[in-house]
Amino acid sequence: MNWIAFVLKLPAVIGGIVSIVEKVKASGPDKKAAVIAALPESIALAEFAAGRDLLNDPAIAQLVSALVDAEAATVKAREALKAGLLAKKTA
Repeated sequence: MNWIAFVLKLPAVIGGIVSIVEKVKASGPDKKAAVIAALPESIALAEFAAGRDLLNDPAIAQLVSALVDAEAATVKAREALKAGLLAKKTA
C-alpha cells in the first residue's frame, strides 16, 4: 500500500466516515435500511482509501444483509435480557 497516497486521501476518508455515521444514526425500523444504504458508500470509501476494487459481488451484499439482521437480533436479545433482569430487580 502506498502510504503517502493514503495520507493524502485521509481527509476525504474521514469526511466520508462522518457522513456514513450520521446516516446510520437513524433508529427503529429505518435503522436497517440506513445501514444497508450506507454500505455501498462504505465500500466505495474503503476502495478509494485502498486504491483498488475490494468488493463487487452480490453474494457479499447478501452476506452483509444477513450480518445486519444478526446484529439487529443480537441487540433485541440484549434489550430483552436487560428488561427481564430489570423486571426481576424491581419485583
